[in-house]
Amino acid sequence: MSVRAAVSGVRAVLRGQLVVGTVTAWRVSGYRETGFREQIYTSPFRQFSITPVAQKKKAVKSSKSSKSDAEQEDIQVVVYNPQSFKSSCDEILTDLKSQIQEARMGRGDLKTLNSLKVQVGKQKIVLENLGQVSIRGGRHIVVSVYDPETVKAVSAGILAANLNMNPQIDPSNPQILLIPVPPPTRESREITVKSIKLLIDSAQKSVQHRSIHQERTKAMAAVKLMKQASYSKDMTMKLESQIEKINKEYLAKLSKMQDEATQAIMRS
Repeated sequence: MSVRAAVSGVRAVLRGQLVVGTVTAWRVSGYRETGFREQIYTSPFRQFSITPVAQKKKAVKSSKSSKSDAEQEDIQVVVYNPQSFKSSCDEILTDLKSQIQEARMGRGDLKTLNSLKVQVGKQKIVLENLGQVSIRGGRHIVVSVYDPETVKAVSAGILAANLNMNPQIDPSNPQILLIPVPPPTRESREITVKSIKLLIDSAQKSVQHRSIHQERTKAMAAVKLMKQASYSKDMTMKLESQIEKINKEYLAKLSKMQDEATQAIMRS
């Protein structure tokens, strides 16, 4: 083959190149052949290196379908749903509400009960292994005993601990012990308000709040990928705006929770 024929052949190959997915296809005088993502052609005079990325603009002009396939191969992106970020915020708010309620009831009492050792037969068992301690209606601590055979032992253990608690069996469920909480005093209210303020403040810097920050970072990273994948500017800007809006709403709800809890405590 002459040098001129070799050069003409290379030019014909380059003119007939089509980029589709990860495969490069070309036609020369009706002959079709396929190759890998990157093909290098040489001639005695010059070396050519062709990749889908380098040819993206050319593919745009020649074929819309080629552009779509090439971009999908280069960047695989799932459109980010801001609802995922909002759900994470809601979960944290739910956990925080539970913590505030515990603080209003007296978190120390709940922890003391959970760690209380109860005599069951010939051995002592920690209460949290015998039942679940929770709060009901702001006026009762509830102990849901797992085994009906240990209800009496749990009740006796609470009475014997001298915690100023008088457990009573729930008439509607013999496996539940209700412990009335004494009415709060002004001093106890002020202490509770301070503890809730600390709880809210620490939430902003706690692992929970950092989790929200991480979720926001993930969301913004997804938006960035969408930009690289040539999604419309209006679409990515809208997503960024929604993420920022959710973040501000979360902080506002956090502040509102503190105000409402403080007012409820001082009125009780």
